[in-house]
Amino acid sequence: MSGSESVTPGSLIDLLRQRIIGAISTATAPGKWRVVVADRPALKIVSSVLQMHSVLEQNVVTIQLITRNRQPYPDMDAVYILVPCADSISRVIDDFRVDSRTGELQHRKYARAHLFFTGALSDTLLAHLRSSPAARYIKAVAELYIEYNPIESRVFLTTPSEQPFYALYSPHALNLVSRDLDAAADRLLSVIVSLGIRPYIRYYRPLSSAPYEALEPSLMSGYGTATACPRIAESMAALIQQKLNDYYSHESNTNNSTKRPETLTPSVVIVLDRSVDLYSPLLHEFTYQALVHDLIDLDGGNTYTYTLESTDGQSQSAEAELSEQKDPIWKQLRHWNISEVSQTLADKFEKLLKDNFGMQAAKQV
Repeated sequence: MSGSESVTPGSLIDLLRQRIIGAISTATAPGKWRVVVADRPALKIVSSVLQMHSVLEQNVVTIQLITRNRQPYPDMDAVYILVPCADSISRVIDDFRVDSRTGELQHRKYARAHLFFTGALSDTLLAHLRSSPAARYIKAVAELYIEYNPIESRVFLTTPSEQPFYALYSPHALNLVSRDLDAAADRLLSVIVSLGIRPYIRYYRPLSSAPYEALEPSLMSGYGTATACPRIAESMAALIQQKLNDYYSHESNTNNSTKRPETLTPSVVIVLDRSVDLYSPLLHEFTYQALVHDLIDLDGGNTYTYTLESTDGQSQSAEAELSEQKDPIWKQLRHWNISEVSQTLADKFEKLLKDNFGMQAAKQV
Protein backbone atom coordinates (compact mmCIF):
# COMPACT_ATOMS: atom_id res chain seq x y z
CA MET A 1 0.00 0.00 0.00
CA SER A 2 1.22 3.45 -0.86
CA GLY A 3 2.56 5.42 2.05
CA SER A 4 0.64 8.50 0.91
CA GLU A 5 -2.71 6.81 1.58
CA SER A 6 -3.88 7.04 5.18
CA VAL A 7 -5.49 4.08 6.90
CA THR A 8 -8.71 4.31 8.94
CA PRO A 9 -9.37 1.41 11.35
CA GLY A 10 -12.38 -0.60 10.19
CA SER A 11 -12.65 1.38 6.96
CA LEU A 12 -14.44 -0.32 4.07
CA ILE A 13 -12.22 1.65 1.70
CA ASP A 14 -9.09 0.24 3.33
CA LEU A 15 -10.52 -3.29 3.40
CA LEU A 16 -11.26 -3.13 -0.31
CA ARG A 17 -7.84 -1.65 -1.05
CA GLN A 18 -6.09 -4.36 0.97
CA ARG A 19 -7.95 -7.17 -0.79
CA ILE A 20 -7.00 -5.83 -4.23
CA ILE A 21 -3.35 -5.12 -3.36
CA GLY A 22 -3.08 -8.50 -1.64
CA ALA A 23 -4.29 -10.28 -4.77
CA ILE A 24 -1.89 -8.42 -7.06
CA SER A 25 1.19 -8.62 -4.84
CA THR A 26 0.92 -12.28 -3.85
CA ALA A 27 -0.05 -13.74 -7.22
CA THR A 28 3.54 -14.26 -8.32
CA ALA A 29 6.91 -14.66 -6.61
CA PRO A 30 8.16 -11.58 -4.70
CA GLY A 31 10.11 -9.20 -6.91
CA LYS A 32 8.82 -10.71 -10.11
CA TRP A 33 7.30 -8.32 -12.65
CA ARG A 34 3.70 -8.87 -13.73
CA VAL A 35 0.86 -7.42 -15.81
CA VAL A 36 -2.61 -6.55 -14.48
CA VAL A 37 -5.54 -7.19 -16.83
CA ALA A 38 -9.07 -6.04 -15.92
CA ASP A 39 -12.48 -5.56 -17.50
CA ARG A 40 -14.26 -2.21 -17.19
CA PRO A 41 -16.45 -2.97 -14.13
CA ALA A 42 -13.49 -4.44 -12.22
CA LEU A 43 -11.22 -1.56 -13.24
CA LYS A 44 -13.83 0.87 -11.94
CA ILE A 45 -13.77 -0.88 -8.55
CA VAL A 46 -9.96 -0.82 -8.45
CA SER A 47 -9.70 2.86 -9.42
CA SER A 48 -12.30 3.85 -6.81
CA VAL A 49 -9.87 3.02 -3.98
CA LEU A 50 -6.42 2.91 -5.57
CA GLN A 51 -4.39 5.34 -7.60
CA MET A 52 -2.44 4.10 -10.58
CA HIS A 53 0.94 4.44 -8.87
CA SER A 54 -0.25 2.30 -5.95
CA VAL A 55 -0.90 -0.57 -8.35
CA LEU A 56 2.33 -0.08 -10.28
CA GLU A 57 4.29 -0.18 -7.01
CA GLN A 58 3.40 -3.89 -6.76
CA ASN A 59 5.95 -4.75 -9.49
CA VAL A 60 3.29 -4.16 -12.15
CA VAL A 61 4.55 -3.21 -15.60
CA THR A 62 1.21 -2.00 -16.93
CA ILE A 63 -2.56 -2.20 -16.44
CA GLN A 64 -4.45 -3.43 -19.50
CA LEU A 65 -8.15 -3.40 -20.36
CA ILE A 66 -9.20 -6.88 -21.43
CA THR A 67 -11.60 -5.59 -24.12
CA ARG A 68 -8.83 -3.78 -26.02
CA ASN A 69 -6.06 -4.98 -28.29
CA ARG A 70 -3.21 -5.55 -25.85
CA GLN A 71 0.53 -5.81 -26.15
CA PRO A 72 1.59 -9.39 -25.35
CA TYR A 73 4.02 -10.05 -22.50
CA PRO A 74 4.77 -13.77 -23.06
CA ASP A 75 7.56 -13.78 -20.48
CA MET A 76 5.43 -12.31 -17.66
CA ASP A 77 2.53 -13.61 -15.62
CA ALA A 78 -0.80 -11.79 -15.84
CA VAL A 79 -3.01 -11.00 -12.86
CA TYR A 80 -6.60 -10.83 -14.10
CA ILE A 81 -9.22 -8.96 -12.04
CA LEU A 82 -12.57 -9.66 -13.66
CA VAL A 83 -16.32 -9.71 -13.16
CA PRO A 84 -17.43 -13.38 -13.20
CA CYS A 85 -19.26 -13.35 -16.54
CA ALA A 86 -19.12 -15.38 -19.75
CA ASP A 87 -17.58 -12.56 -21.81
CA SER A 88 -14.57 -12.14 -19.53
CA ILE A 89 -14.03 -15.91 -19.32
CA SER A 90 -14.05 -16.15 -23.13
CA ARG A 91 -11.47 -13.38 -23.41
CA VAL A 92 -9.17 -15.10 -20.92
CA ILE A 93 -9.39 -18.33 -22.91
CA ASP A 94 -8.67 -16.41 -26.11
CA ASP A 95 -5.43 -15.07 -24.59
CA PHE A 96 -4.09 -18.64 -24.68
CA ARG A 97 -5.32 -19.74 -28.10
CA VAL A 98 -4.71 -23.30 -29.30
CA ASP A 99 -5.01 -24.69 -32.83
CA SER A 100 -8.26 -26.67 -32.85
CA ARG A 101 -6.83 -29.25 -35.27
CA THR A 102 -3.40 -29.93 -33.82
CA GLY A 103 -3.97 -28.93 -30.20
CA GLU A 104 -0.72 -26.96 -30.26
CA LEU A 105 -0.38 -23.51 -28.74
CA GLN A 106 -1.10 -20.94 -31.41
CA HIS A 107 -1.00 -17.71 -29.44
CA ARG A 108 -0.12 -16.81 -25.86
CA LYS A 109 -0.29 -13.28 -24.51
CA TYR A 110 1.25 -14.05 -21.11
CA ALA A 111 3.35 -16.74 -19.47
CA ARG A 112 0.67 -17.75 -16.96
CA ALA A 113 -2.66 -16.46 -15.68
CA HIS A 114 -3.76 -15.75 -12.11
CA LEU A 115 -7.52 -15.16 -12.09
CA PHE A 116 -9.26 -13.07 -9.43
CA PHE A 117 -13.00 -12.50 -9.70
CA THR A 118 -14.92 -9.64 -8.09
CA GLY A 119 -17.67 -11.99 -6.93
CA ALA A 120 -18.74 -15.63 -6.92
CA LEU A 121 -17.84 -17.62 -10.03
CA SER A 122 -20.60 -20.00 -11.11
CA ASP A 123 -19.90 -23.72 -11.44
CA THR A 124 -20.77 -23.50 -15.14
CA LEU A 125 -18.15 -20.84 -15.86
CA LEU A 126 -15.55 -22.63 -13.73
CA ALA A 127 -16.16 -25.85 -15.65
CA HIS A 128 -15.79 -23.94 -18.92
CA LEU A 129 -12.41 -22.66 -17.75
CA ARG A 130 -11.23 -26.09 -16.60
CA SER A 131 -12.13 -27.73 -19.90
CA SER A 132 -10.55 -25.02 -22.06
CA PRO A 133 -7.05 -25.16 -23.63
CA ALA A 134 -6.12 -22.24 -21.38
CA ALA A 135 -6.48 -24.39 -18.25
CA ARG A 136 -2.85 -25.54 -18.33
CA TYR A 137 -1.70 -21.90 -18.10
CA ILE A 138 -4.05 -20.90 -15.27
CA LYS A 139 -2.15 -21.09 -11.98
CA ALA A 140 -4.74 -19.71 -9.59
CA VAL A 141 -8.48 -18.95 -9.44
CA ALA A 142 -9.89 -16.97 -6.51
CA GLU A 143 -12.96 -14.92 -5.61
CA LEU A 144 -12.24 -11.55 -3.97
CA TYR A 145 -15.81 -10.44 -3.14
CA ILE A 146 -15.20 -6.76 -3.85
CA GLU A 147 -18.44 -5.88 -5.64
CA TYR A 148 -19.41 -2.79 -3.66
CA ASN A 149 -18.72 0.91 -3.81
CA PRO A 150 -17.40 2.42 -0.53
CA ILE A 151 -17.98 6.16 -0.84
CA GLU A 152 -16.85 6.74 2.76
CA SER A 153 -15.06 4.59 5.33
CA ARG A 154 -18.39 3.40 6.75
CA VAL A 155 -20.77 4.17 3.88
CA PHE A 156 -21.15 2.03 0.78
CA LEU A 157 -23.49 1.73 -2.20
CA THR A 158 -24.97 -1.44 -3.68
CA THR A 159 -26.81 0.36 -6.51
CA PRO A 160 -27.96 -2.49 -8.78
CA SER A 161 -29.20 -0.33 -11.68
CA GLU A 162 -29.68 3.25 -12.85
CA GLN A 163 -33.25 3.43 -11.50
CA PRO A 164 -33.42 1.17 -8.43
CA PHE A 165 -36.46 2.84 -6.84
CA TYR A 166 -38.48 2.40 -10.01
CA ALA A 167 -37.34 -1.20 -10.42
CA LEU A 168 -38.17 -2.15 -6.82
CA TYR A 169 -41.40 -0.24 -6.19
CA SER A 170 -43.16 0.40 -9.49
CA PRO A 171 -46.01 -2.00 -10.37
CA HIS A 172 -44.90 -1.57 -13.98
CA ALA A 173 -41.41 -2.98 -13.35
CA LEU A 174 -42.13 -6.42 -11.95
CA ASN A 175 -39.75 -7.96 -14.48
CA LEU A 176 -36.86 -5.92 -13.04
CA VAL A 177 -37.33 -6.69 -9.34
CA SER A 178 -35.58 -10.05 -9.20
CA ARG A 179 -32.61 -8.75 -11.20
CA ASP A 180 -32.06 -5.70 -8.97
CA LEU A 181 -32.56 -7.57 -5.69
CA ASP A 182 -30.15 -10.30 -6.77
CA ALA A 183 -27.50 -7.75 -7.82
CA ALA A 184 -27.86 -5.80 -4.55
CA ALA A 185 -27.65 -9.04 -2.53
CA ASP A 186 -24.41 -9.96 -4.32
CA ARG A 187 -22.92 -6.61 -3.33
CA LEU A 188 -24.06 -6.96 0.28
CA LEU A 189 -22.47 -10.41 0.35
CA SER A 190 -19.19 -8.80 -0.73
CA VAL A 191 -19.38 -6.37 2.19
CA ILE A 192 -20.13 -9.15 4.68
CA VAL A 193 -17.26 -11.30 3.38
CA SER A 194 -14.86 -8.33 3.41
CA LEU A 195 -15.74 -7.56 7.04
CA GLY A 196 -15.21 -11.19 8.04
CA ILE A 197 -18.45 -11.43 10.02
CA ARG A 198 -21.10 -14.09 10.61
CA PRO A 199 -24.35 -12.13 10.53
CA TYR A 200 -27.73 -12.81 12.05
CA ILE A 201 -30.02 -11.22 9.49
CA ARG A 202 -33.03 -9.23 10.65
CA TYR A 203 -35.43 -7.36 8.40
CA TYR A 204 -38.27 -4.83 8.48
CA ARG A 205 -41.76 -5.75 7.30
CA PRO A 206 -44.19 -2.83 6.76
CA LEU A 207 -47.52 -3.04 8.61
CA SER A 208 -49.36 -2.51 5.35
CA SER A 209 -47.58 -5.05 3.18
CA ALA A 210 -48.48 -7.67 0.63
CA PRO A 211 -46.87 -11.02 -0.18
CA TYR A 212 -43.80 -10.55 -2.30
CA GLU A 213 -41.48 -13.24 -3.68
CA ALA A 214 -38.32 -11.95 -5.36
CA LEU A 215 -37.01 -15.39 -6.20
CA GLU A 216 -40.19 -16.48 -7.98
CA PRO A 217 -41.35 -13.67 -10.29
CA SER A 218 -44.48 -15.61 -11.23
CA LEU A 219 -45.67 -15.38 -7.60
CA MET A 220 -45.30 -11.61 -7.31
CA SER A 221 -48.62 -10.31 -6.07
CA GLY A 222 -47.52 -7.50 -3.78
CA TYR A 223 -49.10 -4.68 -5.75
CA GLY A 224 -52.72 -5.66 -5.35
CA THR A 225 -53.84 -2.37 -3.81
CA ALA A 226 -52.57 1.19 -3.81
CA THR A 227 -51.81 1.01 -0.09
CA ALA A 228 -49.94 -2.29 -0.19
CA CYS A 229 -46.18 -2.12 0.12
CA PRO A 230 -44.00 -4.91 -1.32
CA ARG A 231 -41.83 -6.71 1.19
CA ILE A 232 -38.51 -5.57 -0.25
CA ALA A 233 -36.49 -5.97 2.96
CA GLU A 234 -37.90 -9.44 3.60
CA SER A 235 -37.06 -10.59 0.08
CA MET A 236 -33.59 -9.07 0.32
CA ALA A 237 -32.93 -10.76 3.67
CA ALA A 238 -33.91 -14.15 2.21
CA LEU A 239 -31.60 -13.61 -0.76
CA ILE A 240 -28.66 -12.60 1.43
CA GLN A 241 -29.15 -15.64 3.66
CA GLN A 242 -29.28 -17.92 0.62
CA LYS A 243 -26.07 -16.45 -0.82
CA LEU A 244 -24.37 -16.67 2.57
CA ASN A 245 -25.29 -20.34 2.88
CA ASP A 246 -23.89 -20.99 -0.59
CA TYR A 247 -20.70 -19.10 0.33
CA TYR A 248 -20.21 -21.05 3.58
CA SER A 249 -20.83 -24.34 1.76
CA HIS A 250 -18.29 -23.41 -0.91
CA GLU A 251 -15.65 -22.45 1.65
CA SER A 252 -16.24 -25.67 3.61
CA ASN A 253 -15.74 -27.70 0.44
CA THR A 254 -12.40 -25.99 -0.15
CA ASN A 255 -11.25 -26.86 3.40
CA ASN A 256 -10.76 -23.18 4.21
CA SER A 257 -10.96 -23.37 8.02
CA THR A 258 -10.41 -19.61 8.45
CA LYS A 259 -13.69 -18.79 6.67
CA ARG A 260 -16.03 -21.30 8.27
CA PRO A 261 -19.03 -19.69 10.02
CA GLU A 262 -17.94 -20.73 13.51
CA THR A 263 -14.59 -18.91 13.10
CA LEU A 264 -16.11 -15.57 12.05
CA THR A 265 -17.20 -12.65 14.27
CA PRO A 266 -20.93 -12.80 15.19
CA SER A 267 -22.81 -9.70 14.06
CA VAL A 268 -26.31 -8.48 13.26
CA VAL A 269 -27.30 -7.18 9.83
CA ILE A 270 -30.55 -5.20 9.77
CA VAL A 271 -32.16 -4.94 6.34
CA LEU A 272 -34.46 -1.94 5.82
CA ASP A 273 -36.10 -0.47 2.75
CA ARG A 274 -37.28 3.04 1.97
CA SER A 275 -40.79 2.36 3.31
CA VAL A 276 -39.40 2.57 6.85
CA ASP A 277 -38.65 6.29 6.32
CA LEU A 278 -40.46 8.11 3.53
CA TYR A 279 -39.53 11.61 4.64
CA SER A 280 -35.72 11.76 4.52
CA PRO A 281 -35.48 12.06 0.70
CA LEU A 282 -37.76 15.11 0.88
CA LEU A 283 -35.80 16.86 3.63
CA HIS A 284 -32.70 18.98 3.18
CA GLU A 285 -29.65 18.55 5.37
CA PHE A 286 -27.78 21.60 6.64
CA THR A 287 -24.39 19.95 6.57
CA TYR A 288 -21.19 21.05 4.85
CA GLN A 289 -21.39 18.00 2.58
CA ALA A 290 -24.95 18.81 1.50
CA LEU A 291 -24.00 22.45 0.83
CA VAL A 292 -21.06 21.46 -1.37
CA HIS A 293 -23.16 19.06 -3.45
CA ASP A 294 -25.88 21.69 -3.84
CA LEU A 295 -23.66 24.56 -4.98
CA ILE A 296 -20.69 22.94 -6.73
CA ASP A 297 -20.59 20.75 -9.81
CA LEU A 298 -18.37 17.84 -8.74
CA ASP A 299 -16.85 15.54 -11.32
CA GLY A 300 -17.46 11.93 -10.29
CA GLY A 301 -19.17 13.16 -7.12
CA ASN A 302 -15.95 14.22 -5.36
CA THR A 303 -13.63 16.24 -7.65
CA TYR A 304 -13.88 20.03 -7.91
CA THR A 305 -12.20 21.72 -10.88
CA TYR A 306 -11.39 25.41 -10.56
CA THR A 307 -9.13 28.09 -12.08
CA LEU A 308 -6.02 29.46 -10.38
CA GLU A 309 -4.28 32.69 -11.29
CA SER A 310 -0.50 32.70 -10.86
CA THR A 311 1.62 35.67 -9.78
CA ASP A 312 2.37 36.51 -13.42
CA GLY A 313 -1.32 36.71 -14.27
CA GLN A 314 -1.53 33.34 -16.03
CA SER A 315 -4.61 31.19 -15.44
CA GLN A 316 -4.39 27.46 -14.97
CA SER A 317 -6.82 24.70 -14.14
CA ALA A 318 -6.56 22.87 -10.82
CA GLU A 319 -8.43 20.07 -9.10
CA ALA A 320 -9.38 19.44 -5.49
CA GLU A 321 -10.53 15.95 -4.53
CA LEU A 322 -12.92 15.83 -1.59
CA SER A 323 -11.76 12.51 -0.22
CA GLU A 324 -11.28 11.33 3.34
CA GLN A 325 -7.96 9.78 2.29
CA LYS A 326 -6.58 13.01 0.81
CA ASP A 327 -8.36 15.86 2.60
CA PRO A 328 -8.35 15.65 6.42
CA ILE A 329 -10.34 18.89 6.76
CA TRP A 330 -13.10 17.51 4.54
CA LYS A 331 -13.10 14.28 6.55
CA GLN A 332 -13.43 16.24 9.80
CA LEU A 333 -16.09 18.75 8.75
CA ARG A 334 -18.25 17.13 6.05
CA HIS A 335 -21.02 16.00 8.44
CA TRP A 336 -21.02 19.17 10.56
CA ASN A 337 -23.73 21.83 10.49
CA ILE A 338 -22.96 24.70 8.10
CA SER A 339 -22.81 27.30 10.90
CA GLU A 340 -20.24 25.25 12.84
CA VAL A 341 -18.16 24.73 9.70
CA SER A 342 -18.16 28.43 8.88
CA GLN A 343 -16.79 29.36 12.30
CA THR A 344 -14.27 26.49 12.36
CA LEU A 345 -12.88 27.37 8.93
CA ALA A 346 -12.58 31.03 9.92
CA ASP A 347 -10.67 30.03 13.07
CA LYS A 348 -8.38 27.71 11.08
CA PHE A 349 -7.65 30.46 8.56
CA GLU A 350 -6.80 32.97 11.28
CA LYS A 351 -4.47 30.43 12.90
CA LEU A 352 -2.80 29.81 9.54
CA LEU A 353 -2.18 33.54 9.12
CA LYS A 354 -0.86 33.86 12.66
CA ASP A 355 1.55 30.94 12.20
CA ASN A 356 2.76 32.07 8.77
CA PHE A 357 4.52 35.44 8.65
CA GLY A 358 4.69 35.42 4.86
CA MET A 359 0.93 35.16 4.55
CA GLN A 360 0.45 38.00 7.01
CA ALA A 361 2.61 40.22 4.84
CA ALA A 362 0.75 39.22 1.69
CA LYS A 363 -2.59 39.97 3.36
CA GLN A 364 -1.43 43.46 4.33
CA VAL A 365 -0.33 44.18 0.75
